[in-house]
Amino acid sequence: MKKAMIALTGRNQSVAADNASCSDNRSYFDYVRTADGIPAVVNALNEKEAAMIAEHFDGLLITGGDDVNPALYKENNAGSITGDPVDEKSDILLYKAFRNAEKPILGICRGIQIIAVIEGGTLIQDIPSVFHTQHNQHLLSEPIPTGSACHNDRFIEGTELYNIFGSMYPVNSYHHQAVKDLPVGFKAAAYSPEGFIEGIEKDNVIAVQWHPERMLHDARQRRIVEVFINKCILLG
Repeated sequence: MKKAMIALTGRNQSVAADNASCSDNRSYFDYVRTADGIPAVVNALNEKEAAMIAEHFDGLLITGGDDVNPALYKENNAGSITGDPVDEKSDILLYKAFRNAEKPILGICRGIQIIAVIEGGTLIQDIPSVFHTQHNQHLLSEPIPTGSACHNDRFIEGTELYNIFGSMYPVNSYHHQAVKDLPVGFKAAAYSPEGFIEGIEKDNVIAVQWHPERMLHDARQRRIVEVFINKCILLG
């Protein structure tokens, strides 16, 4: 049986400014492998490279990371902690290349945010300062450990996420930004208790604000990547 080759977006996680890295957390590799996919970190410098990556891989997983540069959605910085511009350019190039190739895309955490921005949406730049609530479970007054759920999300009937989770299901939370204005053509598929968008879908694109790869013990969280991988095999 064919195995899907999944491109993971590379991240510069180096502390030293003169020794940039291109890697990603092992949890994303483990997540893809739970659905029998083969993960590999990629980085694109231009459209040609991105198109070649999209040609040779079956699907794209846009992983978590630093905040999206607010200039991309025409706002001044109001609490965003932006990261490596090389990584950001690569995310944009890869997303567009996989969309053009009509291959499945899964976004996680920063993934949902950069997808929304590329497609014309905007972001809430800092939930704690704007709404006086905390969405990073490690920073709560009683921190919640990694792998545990933080709150229940509400899922919208008629979406793929609803088919996986039903109307309500617990998720974890490690973010201070969220999708504000939904991109045209996308469905909002999940909402936090406060009403922040935590899941979006369109065609072969699905993206979530939480980290399902940190909850491998939960069959429904694993189901997201299983659905994604199945699409990659079907369309590959």
